[in-house]
Amino acid sequence: MRDQHIHALLRASRETQADELDCEDFLTAMAQYAELRALASPLPESWAKVEAHERLCANCAEECRALVDLLQSEPKGE
Repeated sequence: MRDQHIHALLRASRETQADELDCEDFLTAMAQYAELRALASPLPESWAKVEAHERLCANCAEECRALVDLLQSEPKGE
C-alpha cells in the first residue's frame, strides 16, 4: 500500500462520524450540490454531510467534480 493510500485511510477513519451519508444518498443530492459548488456559493450548514461524504469518498468526489466542471463550462443563460 502506498503512503498516499495509508494517509487517505487514516484521514477517513479520523473524520468518520456516527451519522453519515452513504454513496446512494450522496448521488441523490449530488445534482443540487454540484450546482451550488459550480456557482461557488457558500454552502449552508444543511449540506455538511454531503460535503463530508465528498471529502471522504474518492469515487463520489470524482463524479461530483466532473459534474461541477461540466456545469461551469456551460455558457451562462442556457
